[in-house]
Amino acid sequence: MAICLFAALGLLAPRLILLLMWLFNSSFVLQPFAAMAVPNPVLPIAGLLLLPTTTLGFCWATSAFGGVSSFSGMLVVAIGVIIDLGLIGNGRGMAKR
Repeated sequence: MAICLFAALGLLAPRLILLLMWLFNSSFVLQPFAAMAVPNPVLPIAGLLLLPTTTLGFCWATSAFGGVSSFSGMLVVAIGVIIDLGLIGNGRGMAKR
């Protein structure tokens, strides 16, 4: 029940939820980016500023589905990209400017 409420809030205010997750459970946000070549906090900060729903989806896919190598993980990240680009949500993102 709490996970569904948290996911719904993540769609409404992804930057706020990502910041709260970073403050209260930093491994949820930092662990998915640990194996990348860029220093650890750079990619989450860039994701927070540029593509917050995609970043939140990537962190969730890594913790819940074992990364984007599974279909479910790829689907969550793809939905985050679509939301961030504004194709869903009445042009909230970059598509209808």
